Amino acid sequence: MDKSVWTEFLKHNWQIVQDNWLYILIGLVLLLVILKIVRTLVKWLLVIVVVVGLLIYSGISFDQVGKVVTQAKDDAINKFQSEALSMMIKEGRDAKYTSNGDGTFSVTSSNLEVKGPFDGDKVKVWFQGMPLGEWSMSDTVKKYIESAKGSTVTQQSPQSPQSP
Repeated sequence: MDKSVWTEFLKHNWQIVQDNWLYILIGLVLLLVILKIVRTLVKWLLVIVVVVGLLIYSGISFDQVGKVVTQAKDDAINKFQSEALSMMIKEGRDAKYTSNGDGTFSVTSSNLEVKGPFDGDKVKVWFQGMPLGEWSMSDTVKKYIESAKGSTVTQQSPQSPQSP
């Protein structure tokens, strides 16, 4: 995650926290009391109301929170994509290529799954069961698919001789 997003967020809102520290402290104590005493759905509704009230009163806008959440999500997706690409390089020879009957193919390995049409330029990618969306057919993806095709052909075992 990008630390500059958090430092900018805290730098911008630190004065607000310093000015309203008593209200924030009261809100946190109220949250702790609610969490200890109330044990139903009402508890979580009260927690949400207190948190939203603190956010609104403290001057932190939902746009700022949204930017931080979006940045964190983008960083996580980029990390998974780069890990998936490195896995494609490592697991290409162990991958299994399957030609589906509907004009599509599947390539699976222990951590990756790639599906797409034969003549398309986009494939859908899953990394450790988590969908990473549609990717363009980059060189790495093409090499992964070609490596799986080659290993599927070479992995076919020869017929064993039949005993008389």
